[in-house]
Amino acid sequence: MKKYSLWLVPENNVYQEFETIISEFAQKTGSPTFTPHMTLHGPVESTDEQVVAAVTEAAQNMSPFVLEIGDVECSTTYFQCVFARLKTSASLLDAHLKLRTALNFQDPHVFMPHASLVYGDFDMTERVRIAQEITVKNKAFEARAITIVRADSGDPKEWEVVERVALT
Repeated sequence: MKKYSLWLVPENNVYQEFETIISEFAQKTGSPTFTPHMTLHGPVESTDEQVVAAVTEAAQNMSPFVLEIGDVECSTTYFQCVFARLKTSASLLDAHLKLRTALNFQDPHVFMPHASLVYGDFDMTERVRIAQEITVKNKAFEARAITIVRADSGDPKEWEVVERVALT
């Protein structure tokens, strides 16, 4: 079994803005670079075929929807070191729940919509300083597809896109 994450990847100027922020802070702090995304669900253990089939089935009952970007914040975890919070909406929560159902997955974690901007194990003072330094100018993007990513490793360079499933 492999591990997968299901992402919403911005397709407009938010992608370029987030990519610039991620690259800038990777150079400043030595943190890794990664594809700008919002994790809609993950991690889940499956096979390529099973996860693609489940996501395809769930996506047939989802329409594209807008994600609004909120404040830049930080947390205590590596992959949520510094992030832009995404505002919850009925469409976003519904998409998450439809994927959980399609994948038959009981996630013990609270779903906290966000787009990471910096990965790292910095102390809290540094995390807060970085978060205060980042301003996100573009405040929304439309989710039009779910990107399935094989993420067996904690190293973003090894993550691999399996498929992109359009929302109908």
